[in-house]
Amino acid sequence: MKLSDRDKALLDGTEGDAARQAMAALIQLGEAYDAPDMVDIGYAHVHAGMALYKGDVELIEATAGQGAKMAVPVSTNIANADMGNWQDTGAPEALGLLQKRAEAAHRLMGSATSFTCTPYWAGHWPTWNMHIASIESGVTVFANSVLGARSNRDGFFAVYAGMTGRYPRFGLHLDRNRQPTHRVTVTARPSGTADFTALGYVIGTAVGSGVPLIRGLQTRPSLDELDAMGVGMATSGGVAMFILPGVTPPWADDADAPGLPEAEVTEADIAQVFDGFCTGEETGFDLVHLGCPHASFEEMKHYSALLSGRQVSPGVELWVTTSRAVRQLAQDAGLVAPMIKAGARVVSDTCPISCHFACTCSPDPALGVVPPKLKTIVVDSAKQAHYVRDMIRCPTLFTTSELAVETAVTGRFQPRRRRNG
Repeated sequence: MKLSDRDKALLDGTEGDAARQAMAALIQLGEAYDAPDMVDIGYAHVHAGMALYKGDVELIEATAGQGAKMAVPVSTNIANADMGNWQDTGAPEALGLLQKRAEAAHRLMGSATSFTCTPYWAGHWPTWNMHIASIESGVTVFANSVLGARSNRDGFFAVYAGMTGRYPRFGLHLDRNRQPTHRVTVTARPSGTADFTALGYVIGTAVGSGVPLIRGLQTRPSLDELDAMGVGMATSGGVAMFILPGVTPPWADDADAPGLPEAEVTEADIAQVFDGFCTGEETGFDLVHLGCPHASFEEMKHYSALLSGRQVSPGVELWVTTSRAVRQLAQDAGLVAPMIKAGARVVSDTCPISCHFACTCSPDPALGVVPPKLKTIVVDSAKQAHYVRDMIRCPTLFTTSELAVETAVTGRFQPRRRRNG
């Protein structure tokens, strides 16, 4: 792999041992994928250091302790506790304090401590043709498909890319891999983010890790709907990029790709996703959750309006999860108070599948993490439904955002009914 003079200098340790180790790891990654050289990145979305795994936090601390500094703007992914108010979610104090150690390490390295799976709603908005690195699959698919940036689905290597400002040129950093592999026709009429996560879930199941070109949508989806569709694809498949003509740069409105493998998404397909994730008991559910991926400001406006002047039913717990940045914007706009008055908890930094509910981890016994026994969680996202099933091992009830609020207020599950069209 061809290295620049700066790559070689980093490898020689001229900018410290942490940068040397980071560059060595990136070279190893590039050689594994036959990358011809490295590219400059303009931004990285990196691993938070998950407090459910004490060694994970210690790795972030060790990296910061070596003098590591971020070379480009960096945001941090979702964490295992709301660091401003972990008590409100029932998380043990030891878990919250350990998560704050990771926060301190990131600040030392110069990361923006956003702790969200939607950093674009917190102001991190990479532009067309910017090479980036991202640990979060939803960030990757949104950046590639909506913003026109270039990113692979990365792991801890995103931290190394942030430290060096460099990344191997392979995968979706190459033009040849940003072409459609499937043609998907949508005859359903999705509306709202819940429908669009279900649509994405169907597409991801059909195309796997391919790049679908999507035709047939009657109206241009909103930014929140585009976000939801992408995370649905990334959850059920390995999709890191979709092409929606007129949205995905530089694909024009009339772009098409005949001759590729075909798939169709009908209303029955979308309804089946909702029905398939309705496996829990419709009475006695433990939690209603809104905000997967982390809610945008527009979604917070919507939730606040739905809850204004209403009251969550006694015995029902309602979580609205968002980034700390969006929460502050919503609070300043007077949107949070009506939600809290209605009985909702507005949670930042984490969500049900990333908090102490998770039972697939092996937390340090000293943390005192005992996952609660959960009967059913009501969700408005196919992504959340999928991972609640797999990571919390808890049945779900999947419906729209509006009907999830009705569920929380009435105490009775309100299912999405199949729509015509």
